[in-house]
Amino acid sequence: MKRFFAILLLLTLCIDLAAREYSVEDIPNVQLSNRYRFTSNPDGILSDWAVAKIDSICYDLRHRGIAQTAVVAVSEIDTDDVFDFAYELFSEWGVGSSSNSGIGVLLVEQAREIRFVTGYGVEGALPDAICKRIQTSYMLPHFRDGDYSAGMVAGLEAIRAVLNGSELDAGLSDDYAEDDKEAALALVIFFVLVIIGSLIIVVVVDRASRKCPRCQQLALQKDSVRVVSHNFGVTNYEDTFVCTNCGHTLKRKRQDYDSTHSNRRGGGGPIIMGGGGFRGGGSIGGGWGGGSFGGGGAGSRW
Repeated sequence: MKRFFAILLLLTLCIDLAAREYSVEDIPNVQLSNRYRFTSNPDGILSDWAVAKIDSICYDLRHRGIAQTAVVAVSEIDTDDVFDFAYELFSEWGVGSSSNSGIGVLLVEQAREIRFVTGYGVEGALPDAICKRIQTSYMLPHFRDGDYSAGMVAGLEAIRAVLNGSELDAGLSDDYAEDDKEAALALVIFFVLVIIGSLIIVVVVDRASRKCPRCQQLALQKDSVRVVSHNFGVTNYEDTFVCTNCGHTLKRKRQDYDSTHSNRRGGGGPIIMGGGGFRGGGSIGGGWGGGSFGGGGAGSRW
């Protein structure tokens, strides 16, 4: 009986380890122990070849002073919000230099999500749209086939190419190209409908303003304007309209606001709240550069 319970306890421990959900504090920061390592792969999701290739790409970017890049691949995390997890993790590590040129790449297998977070220093070269394109064009096709190693290597190669100033090649499968065409067509149709709708509203409002309430003809014309009052930058007017068809007279009131008056009243501008992310990291010889992150990056699921 004791042997049975011992085996049961061992199986329970194995199940717990297999189903481990990582917190931010649990993720191994491999850079601290080895300046040439940039890929944290505790669950062995990526092959040794892929880890070595990704590390070489990240070292190249760092050695040339372009960006500091950290890559993490885990099976599961302790939250459903992959973006918040990635932001907190890479901010806590301090990925990036004082110029905030950090890039964090997080793959969560069970969530089926890839997430990039970028520092302010690289957002110009690596905007959100490019991050999204790299994911959908270079990474997701491999992920859908279960080849996480090839997808991550392809994604990091694309990141390096963009930061080196190269244009991304087409990279899209036929399905993605067709999706892009459909999305572009839908956007064009939307704007056309908005323009048509706006024109219709303008015409309807104009006709309503010129319609005589007595004879129902579109014959009202403005005859005179009288200033009723002017206080604190607000001017009240009374417009007189005369129908050229039946002679009916109609008065309408309106207000006009003087924006220069409110500007002279003072009171300052808007309150802008800022601040960086969490900071951390060590020296360049065995850690990160103390960078922080804004809200840049992108995420994709497959």
